[in-house]
Amino acid sequence: MSEADYQVPAVDPQRAKNRHTISAIFRVACMLVAVQAVVILIVLLTTVFVRGVDQLSWDFLTGVHRDDNPDGSGLWPAIIGSIVICLICGAAALPIGIGTAIFLEEFKPRNKALAVLHNLVQLNITNLAGVPSIVYGILGLTAFVYMFGLFGTYEANKAADLEFGAQRYYQVRTAAKTFVWIPVTDKTLRVLEIEEPIAARYPDGGDFTLNVIDRGATKPTDPTVLGQTVYRGSKASIFAKHPWHYLRLPFHKSVLSAGLTLALVVLPIVIISSQESIRAVPDTMRDAGLGLGCTRWQMVRTIVLPASIPGIMTGAILAMSRAVGEAAPLLAVMGGVVGKRNAPENLMDNAAAMPITIYNWARDDNPGFWELSATAIIVLLCLLLTMNSIAILLRYWAEKKFASR
Repeated sequence: MSEADYQVPAVDPQRAKNRHTISAIFRVACMLVAVQAVVILIVLLTTVFVRGVDQLSWDFLTGVHRDDNPDGSGLWPAIIGSIVICLICGAAALPIGIGTAIFLEEFKPRNKALAVLHNLVQLNITNLAGVPSIVYGILGLTAFVYMFGLFGTYEANKAADLEFGAQRYYQVRTAAKTFVWIPVTDKTLRVLEIEEPIAARYPDGGDFTLNVIDRGATKPTDPTVLGQTVYRGSKASIFAKHPWHYLRLPFHKSVLSAGLTLALVVLPIVIISSQESIRAVPDTMRDAGLGLGCTRWQMVRTIVLPASIPGIMTGAILAMSRAVGEAAPLLAVMGGVVGKRNAPENLMDNAAAMPITIYNWARDDNPGFWELSATAIIVLLCLLLTMNSIAILLRYWAEKKFASR
């Protein structure tokens, strides 16, 4: 080749100047967009803080919602409800998401047909990350609340045909104006008419035989005996006592349905972020583990997974941060629950949540609730920062522990 073949073609000065101008304009445009976003964020946070900080108090944090009384309303049931829902969401999404990421990255199939299926699953996970949350809410409503109609139609205040852990009793009022319980032997009998002595128990424990007397008979004078006596023909109504682990099918509008629906929302985020963290582990560490005689699973469990925990924790932080602020899926699955005055007592109970409470207060006809919605946003941000801080500390602890190995 001649020297002419190695000569660099001349650069047109005008074209080079145009490129530099376009590059400078693009940098300025990006900077303006970033500054605009930061300014909007600052304005929003400032507005929320100014409008809501005056109502922030201990009574607000420990109080409950009261209709037409903004001054006496509080956020405590919503705080507990959001925490319980997020715990269920994390318990479902994190193990499944991390396990899926490990399988997709470390156990890729060699068979051609399985490789095509693997790529299809990966493509679907990537696409699911951009699906609107209300779509997941509709999916959760169908899959968890109604369970595709496989266990009958959903009816409010109707006992489920399939349930586990419920304890049912008949409750009857004694001659001493107290209530005692009678164990249920037939769930289909909604009301029990007492004609003969029957086994009963006190609500706080203790079994006895319930005495039956006629309405015209003389009542016992002993208070203990009087509390164990009912009139003949008294009617006892059935009720259920549900422990925290009570479960029914379908799940109906419950905190379990809400938590599992939010798990669907954040699952693609957990999987993708975990994959990136696993992919960032150098192949030399894998080769070293396999060279020492480790099986594939031993290498993943003892080398890859500990090294990728900091990145996985980052993905978990982002996922739970999105879950705690989601309102649309909760509205679809549980409805606009606001007036709940206590924390959920079991997995099948419904609950108020902070995003739903903020949404309802912001659209309430009473202007006093508008100020409370700003206060609730401050509490939600504080809860979010607290959760992130705990996760960051756990990430730091994991990094330090792995570095010392």
